[in-house]
Amino acid sequence: MDLDWSKAKSILIVIFVILNLFLAGVIIKLANDEGISQDTIENAKKALLNRGVIVNSEIPLYNKKIGTLVYGDESINKKRIVKNFLGQEEYIKEELTEDLEEGSKENLKEDLEESAKEKNMSQEIIEKDGKEIIFKDNDNFIYKNKNLSYIISADKSSGEVLDSLKKLFKGTGVPINQFVFDKMENGDTYIFRQKHNEFWIFENYISVLMSKEDVLQLECRYRKIDGIEQGSDILTAHQVLIKNHDSIKDIEIVAIDLGFKEIAVQNGARETTDDIPVWRIRTSGDEELFYRVYDGEKINTQ
Repeated sequence: MDLDWSKAKSILIVIFVILNLFLAGVIIKLANDEGISQDTIENAKKALLNRGVIVNSEIPLYNKKIGTLVYGDESINKKRIVKNFLGQEEYIKEELTEDLEEGSKENLKEDLEESAKEKNMSQEIIEKDGKEIIFKDNDNFIYKNKNLSYIISADKSSGEVLDSLKKLFKGTGVPINQFVFDKMENGDTYIFRQKHNEFWIFENYISVLMSKEDVLQLECRYRKIDGIEQGSDILTAHQVLIKNHDSIKDIEIVAIDLGFKEIAVQNGARETTDDIPVWRIRTSGDEELFYRVYDGEKINTQ
């Protein structure tokens, strides 16, 4: 009996050691995930309220290191896009310049001439059976279905619109299953953006106008993600809000999101080929403010 009891005690000790190690691991994980206390968040909200800032959204607790987002060299697969959207195997490239012909292209000219001048580049137009694709560059295209009545409908749910997009983009190389509804713009435009893991990719988007029947018009911008570089320490969302208390005031905040965005300089060119991590703050007035996570500085989005 003494031998059996000694053996049982040894087994129990081993079980308790394993259990303690497991619980310690759980506690460490929770401490990492919830390194910011709720009291800290509530105090931040009170301080902001004194500046006239009403926070009607969750303040994210994310406080881990983040690096920059690196894109691959692949561009949009134009052949697949044309096949899916227009139903033809090949396409003939037609250059859009400032010398566009009058008549059937006049409306198109009005829509795109200013953009073409600003970018000083030609654009490819492909038309078939009342449908049209305009490749603005290697990462961006517009699709129009002129067979549908031009009556914009904003009655469909975001899920219904996404289902229509999945049919169009299936097999094109654009990872449509990673695109998530972000917001309505101007009351009639559905905006979807890519989510890579837990981060919004603000520059990879699909904006959609719907008719009662189907997709009336959309614009897609997509660059393939290569990965995220080694991370650096960040300022948390509440730290950025407090740091910018002089400029962030007398507003209502309805959403705070973490993602990646390109940096533009004054002439509209990209400052870097990679996107930096940012906190996006959206207000009830539909304004979007972007701040670097590394130093909390507001970034230029123009």
